[in-house]
Amino acid sequence: MTGPTSDSAIGLEFEVDRDHVGWLTFDRPGASVNTLTLELMQALDALLSQLESRIANGQILALVVRSGKEGAFFAGADVEAIASLSSAAEAEAASAQGQRIFRRIERLRVPTIAAIDGACMGGGTELALHCDFRLASDRESTRIGLPEIRLGILPGFGGTVKLPARVGLQNALGLILSGKAVRPAQALKIGLVDRVAPAASFIAAIREFTRAVISGDVQPAAPSLGLRDRLLEGTGPGRTILFGAARKRAAAEAGPFYPAPARAIRVLAESVGKKADDAYGLEARALGELAVTPESRNLVRVFRLSQAARRALPEEILARKRPVQRMGVIGAGVMGGAIAELAAANDVPVALKDIDQEALDSGMRHAGALLRKAVKARAFTEEEASRKFALITGTLDYEEVSDADLVIEAVVERMAVKQQVLREAEEATGDAVLATNTSALSVDGMADGVERPGSVLGLHFFNPVHKMPLVEVVAGPRTDDTALATGFQLALDLGKTPVLVADRPGFLVNRLLAPYLNEAGFLLEEGHSIASVDGALESFGMPMGPMRLLDEIGIDVARHAGREMARAFGDRMSPSGVLDQMIDDARLGRKNGLGFYRYSEGKPGGPDPAAQDLWPGETRSEPEEIRRRCLYAMVNEAAYALEEEVVDGPDPVDLAMVFGTGFPPFRGGLLRWADVEGLPQIHEALSLYADSLGTRFAPAPLLGRMAKHNRTFTDLT
Repeated sequence: MTGPTSDSAIGLEFEVDRDHVGWLTFDRPGASVNTLTLELMQALDALLSQLESRIANGQILALVVRSGKEGAFFAGADVEAIASLSSAAEAEAASAQGQRIFRRIERLRVPTIAAIDGACMGGGTELALHCDFRLASDRESTRIGLPEIRLGILPGFGGTVKLPARVGLQNALGLILSGKAVRPAQALKIGLVDRVAPAASFIAAIREFTRAVISGDVQPAAPSLGLRDRLLEGTGPGRTILFGAARKRAAAEAGPFYPAPARAIRVLAESVGKKADDAYGLEARALGELAVTPESRNLVRVFRLSQAARRALPEEILARKRPVQRMGVIGAGVMGGAIAELAAANDVPVALKDIDQEALDSGMRHAGALLRKAVKARAFTEEEASRKFALITGTLDYEEVSDADLVIEAVVERMAVKQQVLREAEEATGDAVLATNTSALSVDGMADGVERPGSVLGLHFFNPVHKMPLVEVVAGPRTDDTALATGFQLALDLGKTPVLVADRPGFLVNRLLAPYLNEAGFLLEEGHSIASVDGALESFGMPMGPMRLLDEIGIDVARHAGREMARAFGDRMSPSGVLDQMIDDARLGRKNGLGFYRYSEGKPGGPDPAAQDLWPGETRSEPEEIRRRCLYAMVNEAAYALEEEVVDGPDPVDLAMVFGTGFPPFRGGLLRWADVEGLPQIHEALSLYADSLGTRFAPAPLLGRMAKHNRTFTDLT
């Protein structure tokens, strides 16, 4: 290649090869992925002026846009830049600037080709959409998407304008409103890319494709629409139906809490038939207004917390990790089968062991069912799912576990049983890291049963494992750095977000959930209905109310956990009698079809009147009172946990509650919400509740000090 131009400090390089093809390479220094920072966009803008001049002189016949990062095209816009936007006008201007630069690429007088190898997200996808052609590799990590809706915004660098033109309105709505990325085969099917090439020979494929483009042998892909779709997308009445249905779906899925989906639909609808300049303007204005909403600010915050969690373990400790090339899972129940499936889905061979053939068969069936669900969701092809299922070996003895680098137990929540299982796993493997999936029992107590207590740590996955993004990584006082680093890295490798938690009863999430669920029980006993308790919390934004959640957990499991919490924390966690009454009435929740709710073929209906009859009396409905008592109790327990240093500050609390319980992300987390609510107000209410309802509401000392000095949890970060 000749004529290099580069700005290595920014991560932008340009060269022209002997065939007069320009190669524009993004390679952000010191980072594993490329992001569209302000500096990078400015450097690109300056480089385009040079490109335009060289194209005019006939020096360049085509331009290839690619990444210098192996297996990673673009992660999207810089989230820190989004977080720093101070006003709607500033955000709109930033959007318009990005649009202007990308439209310069579109207007270049030579064919432009985006060579997508690896993840292509957000602004990276919008960059590719402004190229004439898109060539994608078949690499496993190659995904193309516009996830901005998950940050409370919409694509702001031309995505709402260019995507419908490439893939049609229906496909564009699906991609933008879901925020999900598509695999190369699906991208090819809908016209998002023009060709898919083998990752192993991708550079050669780029050159071949570019030669074909220059010679005029390739035409840009176009959406393939049947008659019905043409009527929907190409006529006024059809679009009215199309956008009306999209609005209904968005309202049902997002509710009133997330303004971005409705605004994205509005922008797409109003852009139809508009001149390009006007359509880009609609997008920029919408981006500007959405970027400064409280919902977007909080969603961006949660994303930043999730990224920070990946770096929570100091590098000097993480460097001591051992690679996990094979796992063992002991206990083939629902959790064990799901953990085994998670490992296999991420290409880690795993031995799933139980002592009972029927239980083992059930665990293997559960793992297989999860992989089939992934096929239906288009996460894997059937061939890929079959290959991954073959990575799971079912066994009744420890021979298949002997070469595991890490063994995780997922057996019944009894200390003696777990100690025995870990002791047997240690004897079988010799030097494997020993992990427990316990939700509440002492990790250090389990370490008493083994010869190498330093090898024991907690890896607490949440049910359902394939959906819940959180793993509590629990270090006991004797857990060594190698075990901690290995478990932490494994959580990352399995696609989970790890939160470091101290070895305290209930760890973090279950500890904070306990008073929330307890209070729901007390409210029920006082005459509030199942529907009013759940409705009050669902209208706050919780994914389900506490009574539904208890059904999902299992009434017997919840009662056992509640008793453990009461033993650890005394009167503060003393449970109501609701769960005892439910079990006396043979109600275990969803798993036996009898809970607070009615179930038909495993699917929940409304509250069960027979369950409600267990608490006779005048039905009350006081949603604000319900919310205050349940949520303030959680905030109070979080303050106790912070004072005990269960986690390193308020940020992990907020992340864990969002990722582990579904606490509304648009509120930024439990403690961020508490700051907005006002700590003096919360403290005063807790004091009044303590006087009238009992010592379970006694304010935590830390909360009292912060309320007195008008400080916030944010001040502790």
